Amino acid sequence: MKNHTAKISSDRRKDSRQPYAGCVFFATSDRLYEGQLTNYSRYGLFIKTCEFLPVGQIITVAIPFSNGRNDKRKGQIIRNNVEGFAVELLRKYYGERMDVYH
Repeated sequence: MKNHTAKISSDRRKDSRQPYAGCVFFATSDRLYEGQLTNYSRYGLFIKTCEFLPVGQIITVAIPFSNGRNDKRKGQIIRNNVEGFAVELLRKYYGERMDVYH
């Protein structure tokens, strides 16, 4: 059953995740936070943090790998656990490609 569940979960993703290890800043309407970005795709990312933000919360993320630009993207928390949370980037940004800055 576990393998079947994992396959369904991976099939829902529209784009593959890319690993990333680096600091990321994100904000709600009233506070700035810091966490560790662990992976990303064009449509979403996972932030490792000890801060608890509820599912449904809209945040703004400063994208650290956007070719030197000062990129900020809005997203919605779609899942959280003890390690952090997954963010789905809002549709306005789906057409833009997110490249790792080297």
